[in-house]
Amino acid sequence: RLEVLKMSADELWAQGILEYLPEVQKDQQTTAGLPAFEASVNLDATDPQRLFFLATLLYHAGHHQKAEAYYYQVIDMVPESGHGYLELVLFLESANRRPEALALARRAIARGALWADPWQRCPIFVRGLTSKAWWSREEFPWVDQLESAFPEIKAEVEGLLNEQGMPRSWLRVGQERASQDGDIIAPGGEWREFLLYSAQDTSSSTANPEVLQAFPKTCQLLESLLPTAVAMAKIGVGEIILSAIAPGTKLTPHCASSNVRLTCHMGLVCPEGAKVRVGETWGTWQEGKCIFFDDGYEHEVVNNSDQVRIVLLIRFWHPELPAERWRETLDAGMEDFAAMLRRRVSPPATAAVAEILAAQRGEVKRGDMSKLEAANLLKADAPDLAVGAQKNFGDLGLLDV
Repeated sequence: RLEVLKMSADELWAQGILEYLPEVQKDQQTTAGLPAFEASVNLDATDPQRLFFLATLLYHAGHHQKAEAYYYQVIDMVPESGHGYLELVLFLESANRRPEALALARRAIARGALWADPWQRCPIFVRGLTSKAWWSREEFPWVDQLESAFPEIKAEVEGLLNEQGMPRSWLRVGQERASQDGDIIAPGGEWREFLLYSAQDTSSSTANPEVLQAFPKTCQLLESLLPTAVAMAKIGVGEIILSAIAPGTKLTPHCASSNVRLTCHMGLVCPEGAKVRVGETWGTWQEGKCIFFDDGYEHEVVNNSDQVRIVLLIRFWHPELPAERWRETLDAGMEDFAAMLRRRVSPPATAAVAEILAAQRGEVKRGDMSKLEAANLLKADAPDLAVGAQKNFGDLGLLDV
């Protein structure tokens, strides 16, 4: 205690780093070094990067109220910076405090820091793209041809449904498939999927043989009508699936990770009482008809009927993103995401702190974050990216001393 009293804020921060780095390599939610970091900020609370990092450690330590207070200090100090708002919004959503998250998003938009609509609180946000929860079918010239094929698609789906109720042979979301989506299924609910096109496909040009055998006409149509959506699914940043929601199931409110794609649902089995909210507005499904929405907006699904609800789900690129921008958009999104992770796990080191560290341990350098995968990010939902989420996205580019 006497030694701490004699140390400067920079010396305390350097001490915290020395205690923290060996442990975070083993556990990304470690709280090693927390007393030193907190003592440093108590002496000098003028660096928002230090406050941000300390808030993350306090969250991991279970001191959520103190963490929240520091996050608010960060956005008060740097009101035009989006990352403080993003972290606090994710924090509030993880605590199911959605009205506060909505209010904070409005504040971020007013400051020009992040987002365009408070309901669209996706972590990876590409500016300049039209933001609206629901899109009109008239905006997609291919929808008439897709809907005209409904009888053939429905017949092939019914050929796969050899039992009444939920298709038990389909993959169960959250267990056998899409583990990142399991957290949004309310207790007692059931959600199953059949993959038409995904990153699991063995072929680079068409669906897997067993899918082609069961859905020859559907696959032929999708590959000719929506080749870019098929390609998007095969690289893992989208998907084309059959989605079945059991009676009584609720998918809780959440936002997807990005605004670079839109979602189409064609109704296949649409009982009364099944509905979806996107943004502020509820919608329903009709057999043979398509609805379009942006899953970067807060959305939820409920099936208050006594029958299964089944849709054909298609993810596709935002129509204002031309093909030549897809790669750069994914790269930019990954850079933003990598920076977010780095802020959480790599304590900032000013020149003065780096000099102290170098004097004690040698050169300060940073690891490589190039192994982060765009597919892992875009398949995630916003809750998966919040502080404390048990997700592993690879090498986080930690400081090394």
